[in-house]
Amino acid sequence: MSQTLTEWSEDEFNTAMKNDRVSVVEFGATWCASCKATEPILAEMVNDFSDVTFAKIDVAKNAPLASRMGVMSLPNIIIMTKGKVVEQIIGGANRAKIEEKLKKAL
Repeated sequence: MSQTLTEWSEDEFNTAMKNDRVSVVEFGATWCASCKATEPILAEMVNDFSDVTFAKIDVAKNAPLASRMGVMSLPNIIIMTKGKVVEQIIGGANRAKIEEKLKKAL
């Protein structure tokens, strides 16, 4: 079954930062080719990691949030839990690399 990533607003991101659930968030843009390549990988992982929230944030729509989080390159994948960023992947990544970082956070 094909999944899609939920697009979050800054408010949804802030809410996620307050809970204990692990979240994987891709900061990207519609014009970013590497972001377009990474999104299907994350969407596929939704089925395999049901205890993790996966989402994306469009930096064009959420520039203040991207700035606050120090996003300077795209895609920028952050893995967070309990209000803290615990892992980060800057630039394109394959599934193995994303899983490796995610498993450290679980």
